[in-house]
Amino acid sequence: MVTPLGLDLDTFWSGLLGGGDALTAIERFRTDDLRVGRGGEIKKLPAVAAGVRSRASALLVGAAADLRARARLGAAEDRIAVVVGTALGGVEEIEHALAGDDSPRRDWLGVRGPVLTVSAACASGATALGIGADLLREGAADLVVAGGYDVLCRFVLRGFDVLRALTRERVRPFDRRRSGLLLGEAAGLLLLARERDARGPRLGRLRGHGSASDASHVAAPDPGGRGLEAAIRAALAEADVAPGDLDFVSAHGTGTPLNDRIETAVLRRVLGPRASAIPVNSIKGALGHTMGAAAALEAIMCLLAAREGLIPPTVGYEEPDPACDLDYVPGGCRPARPRLMLSTSLGFGGCNAALVLEGVR
Repeated sequence: MVTPLGLDLDTFWSGLLGGGDALTAIERFRTDDLRVGRGGEIKKLPAVAAGVRSRASALLVGAAADLRARARLGAAEDRIAVVVGTALGGVEEIEHALAGDDSPRRDWLGVRGPVLTVSAACASGATALGIGADLLREGAADLVVAGGYDVLCRFVLRGFDVLRALTRERVRPFDRRRSGLLLGEAAGLLLLARERDARGPRLGRLRGHGSASDASHVAAPDPGGRGLEAAIRAALAEADVAPGDLDFVSAHGTGTPLNDRIETAVLRRVLGPRASAIPVNSIKGALGHTMGAAAALEAIMCLLAAREGLIPPTVGYEEPDPACDLDYVPGGCRPARPRLMLSTSLGFGGCNAALVLEGVR
């Protein structure tokens, strides 16, 4: 992975456990005409991406290098697929073109199997992981590199600024004082394999995934959370996991007043009597909302929590809100070793996705 907290898996994890906050003033482009000019900007790109002109490609190349250093790619090149999710893709390249820079920015990852790009707003990363698992089940590939990415640029920041979705203060998921989100940029990739084809150390299993649409509003989540609930129940059904068997939930948790309230209500309905006993966190207070990368980073965080026996805190959560009354892991990281975990994602256009993950202890 490549994130504002660090350029590899280890620095990302240590930053989360330490309650780090990578949301600083954006330096790469002009923001003085916007209400908010902060975000989770990656200040220095990985060395392996030197010479890669497209920032989006540079993040992916950096994440792929980190993955390759940790995983064994034992399959033939034409049996390795790539599925990446992104909310806005190479929109920064359009900015360059409009500014008069029409030089080519082609960068290749060198994989010869199926290559797919998924765009389901901020549920893109989770959807990409689900599609990657489907490719394996169908025998279309033996290994799948799957995940998500997005970059910060003026177009993206201006759009969220116009929507008044950005906070001028701190990102506070589920906190009574929450007032909006801040954006980040990142790339996160995982290597998926069937059980019989897995080589080397395993971080965990993707047990189930689900997707559903709100069919309600172009930007706001459905007031009753119907799409999110349907996605969660579909993922649990595919995983053959009862809601009460979950040990941990990685929430979308953007820090906006509406999202956090609706997500809490949906989790209460789905989790039932054990809702208050299951820890729920959001890592967006630490690195911002990384859009297409968010679900991939959160899935990795879940699996690391199971392996390392620690759940990262919800950075920015301090004052309880009566409408958000779950256990949001306040203060600092919590000793725990979750086995079955749920990760939720919500996106513009009513896109919802959920993953059920199982950790390896």
